[in-house]
Order: sequence, then structure tokens, then C-alpha cells
Amino acid sequence: MQKGLVCSVCGYIHLTEDVPNDCPSCNSCSKIFKLFDEKDEALYTKDDVAKTGESEKKHLPVIKVTDIENGYKNISVSVGELEHPMIKEHLIQKIYIYIDKQLVSITALTPDIKPETSIKIKTNGKEISVVAHCNIHGDWLTTQNI
Repeated sequence: MQKGLVCSVCGYIHLTEDVPNDCPSCNSCSKIFKLFDEKDEALYTKDDVAKTGESEKKHLPVIKVTDIENGYKNISVSVGELEHPMIKEHLIQKIYIYIDKQLVSITALTPDIKPETSIKIKTNGKEISVVAHCNIHGDWLTTQNI
């Protein structure tokens, strides 16, 4: 499990322990951030498979990056190697995309929408991180080099 900060107003996940001045998602002040507690809340990663059983197959983001024209990259994300349910009672609610730990995109999802997103971005970043938020099983992080 990885540590990070979470906004107690909107649920935005900050991937480092340095508190931002304001939440980049909802603009609330920095006082509303709390540190993920490793016992109760955490960012699950592929390294947590032994603790989570088969859950990672439905929750870990899968990232595909392709180069396109003029220095832009297409970043496509799907959630899980097995399809995650997308019903009112159990769904992926948000997908966060970060470049070098800086938020670049948030996709909000509702029931019956496939848990996928994509962006086209011009970047010289070195690392992409994606967090998928499940309303029942928490936050799942995948990171890879660009």
C-alpha cells in the first residue's frame, strides 16, 4: 500500500505527502487533506495482491500510452483486466490521471458507463500514475514510465 493525501471534501488523491495550498479538484483549502492510514485507507497497488485476493483483477488501472502527432501522447486507461461491475451499488466512480504526480485529468463515472477514459496531452513527463476509485473497495494505483 502506498501513502498519500486525500481531500475530505471531494475525495481527490494527492500522490505525495506535501500538502498542496488548495485542492486541485475542488479548490478547498489545504486544511481539509488527511493522510491515508495504512490500516484503514490506502492506495492499493499490484504489490497488494496477497492481501486483496482477486480484487486487483477488477480494480487496477491498465494504462496504454501511444505517441501521436506534434509531441502529443494519447493516454488510454481501462480499469481491471476483468470487467468491473458498473451498477449503482458497486462501481468505479472516478479515474484520476497524473503526470509526474501532478493531476492532469479526472473522469467521473456513473452506473452503466464502462470504466475507461483517455486524454491527449503534450508532455515531457517521465511517469504516469492512474488511480481508480471503487465505491466499495477503495483506491487502486498503477504507475508506469512514459
